[in-house]
Amino acid sequence: MAPVQAITEPRGRPGGRTARVRSSVLQSAFQVLMDKGLDAFTITEVAERSEVHETTIYRRWGTKNALAREACLHHAESSLQIADTGSLRSDLAALLASIVAMITSREGQALLALGSLQHPHVVAVRQAIWQRRLGLMRTILDKAVTRGEFPRDADPIEFLEALIAPLYLRANVTAEPLAAWPGNEMIDRLLVAYSVSRKHDP
Repeated sequence: MAPVQAITEPRGRPGGRTARVRSSVLQSAFQVLMDKGLDAFTITEVAERSEVHETTIYRRWGTKNALAREACLHHAESSLQIADTGSLRSDLAALLASIVAMITSREGQALLALGSLQHPHVVAVRQAIWQRRLGLMRTILDKAVTRGEFPRDADPIEFLEALIAPLYLRANVTAEPLAAWPGNEMIDRLLVAYSVSRKHDP
């Protein structure tokens, strides 16, 4: 297939050629990043894999670090499934299952390895990824508030951090199997704790 011709700043319709070019570049960039790591990551290889001209990529993203960052953010959005079952408990159970699948995937393992580096750009990418992911997860609790299933004055990010932190402790520190973590019990304990604590607040 012939390389896609250089384009200007995206103006196309959603789902049009501009969107397809962007998706192809970001998917290829993420795969190069997973295969080679940040130091060996090059826009030249991304251009070859995506069959998009380097000039197009440079015009849209400017630097390899900017491209790597957006590729990771794109993956963070597309890999995390946010359920909408109509029930907070079942939404949270589906969320934990999605996170376990994400962590144990090839891409998830590579991201964990990349995320352990203290390179300033890697740290910035990691922070951006988690801001994006927590923002997506928060929609579960926002909907639960409107249904009366979660306290309106509780901190949803604090709740989410308490819920998912044990999974990353196992993945990054103890190496215990994620499948053995009693996720449903943890959900119940947290929901009870937040309900009780709010009822007893002065």
